[in-house]
Formats: sequence, structure tokens, C-alpha cells
Amino acid sequence: MVGELSLEQFLSRYNTEEACADYLFQMKWPEGFVCTRCSHRQYYMTITRRLPLYECARCRYQASLTVGTVMEGSHTALQKWFHAIFLVSQPSPGISATALKKEINVTYKTAWLMLHKIRRAMSEADASVQLSGIVQVHDACYGRPYNPTHFTHAEEHPLLVGVNLNEQKEPTYIKMKLLVEIPREKRINRQEKENFADRYIQSEESQVEFITERLKPRKLKKGYPIFTIAQRWINETFHGIGGRHLQAYLDEFCYRLNRLLQKAPLFGSLIQCCASSKAVSYRTIVGRRKRFKPKQLADLPI
Repeated sequence: MVGELSLEQFLSRYNTEEACADYLFQMKWPEGFVCTRCSHRQYYMTITRRLPLYECARCRYQASLTVGTVMEGSHTALQKWFHAIFLVSQPSPGISATALKKEINVTYKTAWLMLHKIRRAMSEADASVQLSGIVQVHDACYGRPYNPTHFTHAEEHPLLVGVNLNEQKEPTYIKMKLLVEIPREKRINRQEKENFADRYIQSEESQVEFITERLKPRKLKKGYPIFTIAQRWINETFHGIGGRHLQAYLDEFCYRLNRLLQKAPLFGSLIQCCASSKAVSYRTIVGRRKRFKPKQLADLPI
């Protein structure tokens, strides 16, 4: 796996489509080519296309280098994809679609889709890991400053923060998940707690503590300082996010933080999960069938 690289090292190592294709091949087939249909290892390679095409020598099945990755179906150069993944993997401060558009010279629509596809890969990587051992779960609220009135405001987005703690009560892994249903009153109901535990916590041998009352001192909530950093990062880097895509940005923050807590190289781990995550369409990301039109560009979050 590639370690941490400076920008100069990255640009020197991945300065051609061939260099990017070679590394993607290693990520896709770390032990050499394997046909997805018959598991044969011999292949013929077609190099007349923009990217190599691999044909199984036994069953003649043809495999594209980008099939099964976030780059599948994209006409954007691999160099630009690698550059985008590198920029996303930087410890601070992250990158918006507006900034990425300028950095890699693509349209705003392309930059926005690339970032959301990368975030989807991060979300899938996070979904494969469950909290276990000592786990604390508490409430938080993204959006307008908290006002303890009776009902939840439309600009408030309540969520649950789950934190793995070591014996010194220090965070080792964190998840932040929006509630499935927005509560009318400012409290987390029992069903939401159970949903979180069922989906994100290993039930066996886990010591789970729920702190969901807002009147509890925040110093008891081990993940709350991290949540405030996440909220500030989203607001400063992306200038505020609506509820539709908020979970994707929370997942990005958690992915980056968890890799730092695990001392794993961000670029290497991110490009590996992008190489093993299937691409999603614009329609799937936005959750509607309406086609993307130029006049809609101004309405997209950055």
C-alpha cells in the first residue's frame, strides 16, 4: 500500500495514465489477473483503447480496468481521478467541488459527482466496521445553534454519535449517523437507539453506554468534542450542507479521522477502497429521476 506522499511525490509518481493504470491494476488484482467468471489467470490485453482491456484466455470474458470501481463509466482521465483522491485524502482541510474543479480542470458537475462517488466509497468502508468493546453513544445536533424549545426546528439535524473507547477512555473509532426519523420533540426515542445498536455495534461482549439526555454535561460525552470539530469542518470547508447529503459529509469526516486514529496512510487506504467500490450514478446520489440541467448548477451544494 502506498504510504503518505507529498504533493510533489504524488505528481512525480502518477504523472501519466499508464502509471495510474498500473497502480489500479495492482489494487484490483493484487495477486495478478483473475477472471471474474472462470478464475483463470491468463489474459490478453488490448491497448488500443483509452484504458487497457483484459480478455480471459479461457472464457474470453473481457474485463475493463475500472469496472467495479468508483471510476466505472467515467470519461475523466485516471490522472484526474487519482489527483482528486489524493486531495480528498489530505489530513486538512478537505476539498470542495468548487476547489476541485479548479485543481484538476473539470466542470463543476464532474467535480461534484467525483467527490460524492469517493464519499460513497468511504461510507461503504465505514459500513464494514462495527463498534465493539467499550462503546459510548450520545446525541448531537448539526445545524442552527441549539435552542431547548419543545419541537425540533427544520434546520436542526439530530444524530447519534458512537465512539469506541480504549481503557484510558480515549476514542479509537467513531461513527456519526443521522436519525432515520426526525423526532418532533427534542429527545431520542428508544427505537432509534436500538436501530443504531443493531446496525453499528457488535452485540457480543460489548459494553454500551447510552447518553442521550441533552441535560447531561457535554464533558461526559466523549465524542462531542469530535462532533464539534466535524460541524466546524463542514461549515468552513463546504459552507454548510443541507440534510439531503449531510450523512455523506459526516461519513467522510469519520473515515478520515478513523484512518488517522488507526495510523493508516490516508491516500493508500482511500484509493484501495475506491478501487473496490462500485460506482453510483448521479440519479442514485441525489435520489430523484430528474435529469441534470445547466440551470440546476447553482442549486447544487459545493
